[in-house]
Formats: sequence, structure tokens, C-alpha cells
Amino acid sequence: MKLAPSQQGRTPAAATPPVSTPMYQQQHPVFSPHGQQSSPQSIKKSPANSATLMGLSVSSSGVPSSMPTMGYDSPAAVGGLSMDLGGLDNVSIGGLSHLGLLGRNDDDERRDKGHVSEAGLERLAKCMGLECLWEEAMGGSGGSMRTLVVAGSALALEIGVANNIVESVSVTFPESRGIALQHSERADKILLRDLCLRQGESPLTKTLDRFAANLATLATLDKLSVEPGLNLFEALAGIYAELDRLFQWDLQQLRNEPTYSGGTHSEAALATVVQCARHGRPTMHERGHVGLGIDYWKQMRLVRPIERGEDDDDENDSDKTWSVQIRCAPNTGTPMYPPVRVSDRWLTDAIEKPDGRMLIGGIGELPELDWLEPESTIMPPIPTTDGAVSKLDANGASTASARLPDVRFHAVLDPPVALPLTLWHQINEVVGLVPETEAPATYDAILFPVPPGVQHDPSEPRTICRCKAMPVRGQALQGKKEQKTRTHQNTLFSYKPVYGCLLTELPFSHPSQLVRMLPTLRQYAFLASLLQSAFGEDTPSSTEAEDRKKEKEKSKAPAEQALQQPESRVKTSVMATSDIELERFIGRGGGKYAAAKVPAPREDTFAMDVVLTAHPVPRLQVVFPFRDVTADVVVEIGPNARVSVISQTVFDETDDLSIDDSGGKGEKRQHLHPQALGRALEVCEDLGVWCEWICRRYT
Repeated sequence: MKLAPSQQGRTPAAATPPVSTPMYQQQHPVFSPHGQQSSPQSIKKSPANSATLMGLSVSSSGVPSSMPTMGYDSPAAVGGLSMDLGGLDNVSIGGLSHLGLLGRNDDDERRDKGHVSEAGLERLAKCMGLECLWEEAMGGSGGSMRTLVVAGSALALEIGVANNIVESVSVTFPESRGIALQHSERADKILLRDLCLRQGESPLTKTLDRFAANLATLATLDKLSVEPGLNLFEALAGIYAELDRLFQWDLQQLRNEPTYSGGTHSEAALATVVQCARHGRPTMHERGHVGLGIDYWKQMRLVRPIERGEDDDDENDSDKTWSVQIRCAPNTGTPMYPPVRVSDRWLTDAIEKPDGRMLIGGIGELPELDWLEPESTIMPPIPTTDGAVSKLDANGASTASARLPDVRFHAVLDPPVALPLTLWHQINEVVGLVPETEAPATYDAILFPVPPGVQHDPSEPRTICRCKAMPVRGQALQGKKEQKTRTHQNTLFSYKPVYGCLLTELPFSHPSQLVRMLPTLRQYAFLASLLQSAFGEDTPSSTEAEDRKKEKEKSKAPAEQALQQPESRVKTSVMATSDIELERFIGRGGGKYAAAKVPAPREDTFAMDVVLTAHPVPRLQVVFPFRDVTADVVVEIGPNARVSVISQTVFDETDDLSIDDSGGKGEKRQHLHPQALGRALEVCEDLGVWCEWICRRYT
């Protein structure tokens, strides 16, 4: 049989695909069953050299001719060039990398999950071990819609796609009870948000990265579930039901306290107090994450933003949240860890023990919780094929008899928390884990890594210097407050090195183990937040994004600007304290929510020195100019981030002094108390703002 002119020199087994460009013909061997493996010899012998790829014909001697470049709009155009392209069949993608046609390496390929498309969704699901099936249906914005059905042993996911654009997502758990189906609508919204096109996005650039992370969480739970007998979606839903019952009980206990009674505090404010000072707030499918979590700390917890509606995107909340993500993992290794238990009875109906009290973190006496120990989940036996030899699982246990699951609960801290080495070992002991000994780094080096190439002895003291631009308010000029910027020269001293570790993940067998460690996690999360605000590197990406947003706002029409809601987030105090002026100072003059760049008619310098003591109790000694002398304040951060003032030189405690807190509009006066300084630091959560507030208030 005589081959067509465009197929001369080609292998008959490799058919020419109906495409518009020859670049599409360069299939990678992994995705083309007919592609042959390339070798350096085949590339050298191939007439298709770099000149051929540039669109020039090649003579018999291998010298490119002066024939002008022609377009490759169709296969016929390729055949009309009378070029021998047989060698391209044996050229792999790696063989073309030296030509500069491909700018991606293997690391980029592993990180990139692909783009949102029919082929990309199907490929991603199959890579995670899930079954895929396409169903044709009419509808969608462009006419015909196809539905991708992704199924596992206990998971079913339906994705509606029209013209490679995702329009609907629905996740169900067919083999689960109703307790696991109560939160599926929230999971649908998160997965659809990961796949649908947002404002400013294009189908050519919409990636699968966010969706892949959430799908991996669901696929892992599905893979580890064994039907019948072990449904991990029910196991996590059972823990959430008990933690949510504990959360609602904490809210009711808080409403009965004199400080919060009377209905003066909103439900959002009470929920924040429970989250950051009690037993945490359980979450199921929130903030862009599919799965179960416990929120235990929040940035600016005592100063809240304006209320948001139910349809608002919680991912746009600029207040950083610390949480513990609860997942499951294979229970492999020696020694064996207690396996998972599928139950919704982890607490008694009364929740608290009768007449039981315990002190947690210096926030007062809290009732001791009455935890339960659910029965073990027993897996049914798996019959053998011949009945003579028992099959063994990964841990050597027989599968022909009743057995315990080979799965354990797994907690992942988001973000990780840096702890001194002693506390890190204590938390591992709480969950019954003996961690492997590794070479630890110093606590300050974990928070502020030593730059590459800089020689530093961990046993020697360390000094970190940073300059921060702090917007402050000046004196009143013609009835208006003058805005200016003060440059803070911050210096951190770590005289006594303390070794530490970064707590990222750990196994657990009972939710009570996670609740017990929350006060300590809050303590060091708050310490790290204070140090990062004063000595952390500025994020260029956030600054550039803000500049682009400002330029976009300037380009808008005046009518459109008038209709748009203001971007500034109004701050209001949620605690019954007398620090109203501090709240106003943070909202108008400085803090994390002030403008990044404030026009400054004049600029001065403010020096602040901080001495860090990370263990056994985290302490900060803050020295800064105050009046005509130097102020020296030592604060201690206790469990649940309660700040106590150990010593201070701002005012004399023996003098019966008072300050005017009315702003010249009344007779209200407040007596000086050292703990008011600690309370102010809890509110502002920024050492620079705190020092500026002290200088302004007590001068």
C-alpha cells in the first residue's frame, strides 16, 4: 500500500491525528500507546533537525535551504513542503527541551495539577484512584452539558461541565448515614468555588490546584473506608456532632456570665470568645477546606469586622485563623497506634462532670468535661478464597477473623505552631506518641530563619533588627487630626537560646486530647503573632496586590465608585472594657488595618527593643522611649494568651493617680492599673501599636 505524501517516512502504526498544527503530533510516549521510546541515536539520525523545526526544508546534505517559512494550518500544508518528518515520531518531549520550546521542568509538572477541563478533571480523578463515567445531558450555557460521575467505595461526585466550564458540583455519600449527609451542601459550594470561573479568571488559566487538594482529602477517606464496617465520613461527622454540642454548651455558659449577660454582645462576639478562650469552634467544610477542623485562635479576636451575610465568601476574611484539621491516615508502623472509632458518643449528655472543676489557663474555673470512651469499631472478617490460608493485612493481622481497623485519626495544624522542645515533647505525650529525636533548631530560628550563607552559632545570643513604618495620629490642626508616619526601629534580643520544634501534625485517638492542648497552642500562636508583626519581613506580594487594587479603583468611573461599598472594615469593640480609645486608635491611626502608605508631612524615629524569653514561661521585655525617660515593661503570656504585666515603669503604682478617659467631653476618669497595659496588648496584638498607644495615653 502506498502511503500518502504526508505520511512518507512514518511508521504505519502511528496514525496522523486530525489536528491543525504539527506540534500536536509530538505526543509524549506516556500518553501515546503507539509512540516509541527515543534515544540519542535516533535523534542524531533523524533528518528533522533544528532547521526543520524552524520551518525550513532540508536538502539531502542536511543543509537548510532558503525556502521561506510556511504556515502549518493543516496536514495538507505539511505534505506540500515535501519534508521528511519521520524522525519526529521518535523525538520525546525531553528531547525537545534543549530547543527552548518547553520551559517547564519535572518539578513544575508535579506541582501543576492541570487546568479545569473535561480531560483535566477525568485525569485528576483517575490519578487518585477513583472511577469516572461521563453522562450526556442537555442544558448549560452553551447547549450540551456533560456530567462527570466520580465514584469510590463510599463517595460519589457529579460535576456538570459545559464547553469545559464547570457549572455544578454535587457530592454525596451513598453508603453513609444521615449524619454524614447533613453538611454536603457546604462541600458542594466549596468544590464549585474551586472549579468555577471567578471574576478576572480565564478558562485558559483556571487551574485544578485548589480542587485537587480538597479532592485528595475526600479520596483518602474513601480509600481508607471499608464497606461494610468502616465509614470514615461517618466517623468524622460523629466527632463534629459532639464538638458542636460542646460548642453550643459553651455559648450557653457564656451567656449566663455577668460580663456577657443582658444581650449586649452579638452571637458572633460570643462565638469568638468560645473559639479563643474555651474549647474551640468545630468547623465542617469552611474557609475553602473540605473536611473537619477545630478553630482555636483568631487574629484581632477582641476587635471584630462588620457582620457579613451568609452568601459572603469566608475566604476573603482578612483575619487569620488558626485551626486543627482532623483527618485520617493509615495505621502502619510499630508500635501500633489506637485505631479510629466510628461513634457519635464522645461526651455524656450532661457534658460536665458533677461537681467537677479544673483551672484552665488562668481564665477562671471551667467545668471539667465528662468524656466517654466509645466501643472499638470491629471490622467484619474477610473470607479467604480457598479457606485454607488466611490473608494478612499490612500489619500482619489475619483478615479471616474480626479485627480492628488499620486507620487512625490524624491532626494537622494550620498553620504550624513553633513550640519549645520541652512543650513539644509534652504535647506528643498527651497523644501517647514517642516522637523520633531530630536535630532541633532554636525557637527564634524557627520563627526567623537564618539567611542562607550567614554564619550563626545556635548557642550564641542573636539580634534581629527591623524597620517598620507605623501610621500614627499627630496633634490637632484646625480641628483635624494630622496623619503622619513614624519609623519604628525594632530590635529583638534572644540572649538565652531555647531549642524548639515546629508542631505540624500528630496522631490522636480521642478528641479530648486535642481539646487539652488548645490553651498551649493559643499561648505560642499569640507569641509568634506578636513577634512576626514587629520583626517579620514585609510581604511584597500583598503590597503589590494592594497597589494594583488602588490603581483599579482610581480608573473606575465616579458613579461606579459611589455605588461601591467601602473597602475599609469598621472595627468595634466586642468586650465590656474601658479601652474605647484604644479601639479607636487601632481603627483610625495604626495597626494591621491602617493604610499601608500614609502621606507624611514629617517623619521621626521610634526605637523599640524587645528581649525574648521563650521558656519556661514566654516573656517579653519591651523597652521604648516614654516622655523624657525610657519605659521598661515586662509582660508574660500565659495559656490561652492571657497577658500579665510583671513589671512596668510607665507610672508609679503607689501613687493614687487617674487619667481622663472622656476625651474632654465628660467627667469620666479611670484609675491607673498595671494590668490595663496587658489588656491593651491583648486587644491590639501589635507591639508597635501598643507602644504608640501607651505614649499617647499616659503622656
